[in-house]
Amino acid sequence: MPKSCLYFKITSILAYQDPVHCVMTHLYVELVKDGLNEFAYAAEISGVEYKLESTEYGLELRLKGYSDKQRVLLSKVLNKAVNFVVDERRLPEIKDIYLRKLKNFKAEAPHQHALYHMKYLLAEKAWSKEELAACVDDVTSASLQSFVPNLLSHLHFECLFHGNLTRQIALDIAETTEQTFTDSVGTKPLLPSQLVCLREIDLPNGSSHVFCERNDVHPSSAVEIYYQTDVQSTRSNMLLELFCHIIMEPCFNVLRTQEQLGYLIHSGLQRANGSQGLRVLVQSEHSPLYIESRIEAFLKSVEVCLETMSDEQFNRHVQALAVKRLDKPKRLTDECHKHWKEILAHQYNFDRDSVEVSFLQTITLADITHFYKEMVDVQAPRRHKLSVQVHGTRTKDDDAIDGIPKAGQDVTLSTALPESKEICDVHQFKASLPLRPRVVPYTHNAKL
Repeated sequence: MPKSCLYFKITSILAYQDPVHCVMTHLYVELVKDGLNEFAYAAEISGVEYKLESTEYGLELRLKGYSDKQRVLLSKVLNKAVNFVVDERRLPEIKDIYLRKLKNFKAEAPHQHALYHMKYLLAEKAWSKEELAACVDDVTSASLQSFVPNLLSHLHFECLFHGNLTRQIALDIAETTEQTFTDSVGTKPLLPSQLVCLREIDLPNGSSHVFCERNDVHPSSAVEIYYQTDVQSTRSNMLLELFCHIIMEPCFNVLRTQEQLGYLIHSGLQRANGSQGLRVLVQSEHSPLYIESRIEAFLKSVEVCLETMSDEQFNRHVQALAVKRLDKPKRLTDECHKHWKEILAHQYNFDRDSVEVSFLQTITLADITHFYKEMVDVQAPRRHKLSVQVHGTRTKDDDAIDGIPKAGQDVTLSTALPESKEICDVHQFKASLPLRPRVVPYTHNAKL
């Protein structure tokens, strides 16, 4: 097919510097898109479309569709971005839409609140919905107009072009993009020392923390538990991924089918900012205390599952995961997105599937058992547990709504749960802990 994908990561150190800059970057993006609506609609009808978003690092621009007209759309988007003029009529409306979106987050489902708070707790730098909402009214057309040239004054570009393109065409597009910014706003490159990747909070060995929030809109409650494991590498990635693959079906069967905790039951891996871990998410009418105790009871039962697992059963899990990882993308955008994730993560392992599946074939049942006893089991010496509990307006266990899990709360566990330390001050919690190391970009000669 004569189609291609053009992806641009445009890094600016001002975009996420503080809540005010974050809000102004978002409003700038929304106004650019608003001014392009008429042209973008015609482009979409002809088979070419784009997305422009603000991120923690700056801006992200993605185009896909028929390659013969993509450069026309790209030129239109770039010219609108660099020759930005605030629309005095639309700015108040877009500010109002953004403010309502921030405030209406309170009405989102409990599991969405759990996901949000988990991300906020672990991130090195993050601005809360309340912090962002408090800044919206302070943005004026004059302040936004003066901010944009500063935002675009020093940038770093990373591009991924994939599909019906030659090498020369790709180089021409990259050069034209940079030249557009240079000629219009005098953009200069960022220094290498300014290209800093965000990191994740490093939870201490043997720690157990809990953050509690009450949701006054929904009757259901939600719990997300994150067990932080080693930073991303070929070995740690595949140990975690294989372990998640092994427990995924039993977790759903036990918590959803047998115990009927709730309709939304999810287990899997979570990766961000070079870090990773096991995540279990449940939304239920039961109290968060009860939900958490059942999750812990299930994870304790995994020990017996691993001890009784035969080599044949284990090999089936290995082969199933290998087949899943080596499955070829069905669409051009799927393959492009897989490569784009490597760029966004600053790891650049474009042959990741082959490299990691090769290592996967060397993992033994003893390796997985050691991983479990080292990092997941209740008594694991390197266990790093962080729990987010969202309490709904009504639960089946109203007498257990308040408080945090106590040692020995779940009588079905042969070993008492360690007492969790409640997070009362999020900023103090994050300031008291170190950050995880940055992941070194992949090279073919790197050690596993």
